[in-house]
Amino acid sequence: MPAYFRKEEIIHDGKRYRKYNDYLTIGGSFFNSSLRSAGQQGVGLDFHFHIRRQYFQTGIAISGNKFLENNHTQIRFGYGYRKETVSYNLAFFGGPTFFTGVYGLPDTAGTYKPEFYQGIGAYVCAQAVKKFAYDIGIGAEVFAEINYKQSVVGIKLLLFFSGAYRGVKRNYNPNVRSESKK
Repeated sequence: MPAYFRKEEIIHDGKRYRKYNDYLTIGGSFFNSSLRSAGQQGVGLDFHFHIRRQYFQTGIAISGNKFLENNHTQIRFGYGYRKETVSYNLAFFGGPTFFTGVYGLPDTAGTYKPEFYQGIGAYVCAQAVKKFAYDIGIGAEVFAEINYKQSVVGIKLLLFFSGAYRGVKRNYNPNVRSESKK
């Protein structure tokens, strides 16, 4: 494996892009929960960053019976693997989550009493993104969360935004190690 070079760039379509870059994903999800009988919908935001060649994920998601309703909130931190090319981005992450939520329990009067819960669980995901430009794309993520209160499995449709763009190709580019092939 070649030595790590933090500022390494590639050239694609006459523009310079950083090889080791951070990215942001945002999207809506649909999933099933072992706690609730109806399917859930959610919104999530994740920041993916690197330390040398190691990739990490940190993010937040809220979910409910409809989009932007909130009966479950999850904060996550993960470690993962990323494979990036000019046309796609693949990534796999896993790690701990902190969650909090509320569940309605029926009482004897026929109304619902809220039961609040929180704890620590585990989260895994696999992302596939098709890029429109080197640093913008659209994709999907399959994910699962397991904790003492519920198990969740679902899919998230996401937008991908990378911080790879470094400017227009110049005559001399000291950080460029390779030019991408089409």
